[in-house]
Amino acid sequence: MTDPQQWRVLIVEDEADSSEVVQGILEYHHIQFWWACTAEEALEMLPEVAPNLLVVDLALPGMDGWGLLKHLRQNEATAHIPAVAVTAFHSTAVARQALEAGFAAYFPKPIDTSMFVAELQRALEN
Repeated sequence: MTDPQQWRVLIVEDEADSSEVVQGILEYHHIQFWWACTAEEALEMLPEVAPNLLVVDLALPGMDGWGLLKHLRQNEATAHIPAVAVTAFHSTAVARQALEAGFAAYFPKPIDTSMFVAELQRALEN
């Protein structure tokens, strides 16, 4: 999916500041998005929003980003949706674990805005 204006992104982020950064990037590129503060809220929103990409903070309250990814992959209706990981607790080990777990991309905070949309596009095309 090469046209960003056709993207439907669900941001799953409990920190308003971090969410605003992602929202600002997506708005700049005219990308449609929704925001959930928790994994549980995101799961409730999935049928209505029908996203084609999720941006998921790994350290969420309640069900964390790892649990959300596992839930997505176990459900036939959501198993195909790419999810990208975002975290403030960056390390090469966490990056490797995220990619091995099935996240399509990994972004340490603060997000490198110059590469973010290009990486999201790569995730959507794989």
